[in-house]
Amino acid sequence: MKQKKFLFLHRQSPLVTGAECFDLAMTAAAFDQDIRLLLLDDGVYWLAVGLPELLLESVEHLGVERQSLAPRGLTGQALPPAFRLYEQGALADLIAQSDIVVTT
Repeated sequence: MKQKKFLFLHRQSPLVTGAECFDLAMTAAAFDQDIRLLLLDDGVYWLAVGLPELLLESVEHLGVERQSLAPRGLTGQALPPAFRLYEQGALADLIAQSDIVVTT
């Protein structure tokens, strides 16, 4: 099976969704697909709560949109080592490079 590039844009806070919101990303990763997960908007609150360990083990490309951190008071928070900071302008490139984009 040809590997697909999935981009999961997670915009909702842990108060709105539970850890099951990441099930699709973990399922795609189990089928050896190229998975990217980007936290933006209220999704950055997952950094304060902590992402499920299985997700961290399953998804190799984790990112956070830098512009979503400051309005939510998370600029001083240290990012987990697996995370990369993305500028808002890079979002269009990430979408263009992806075969499938899922917004949660």
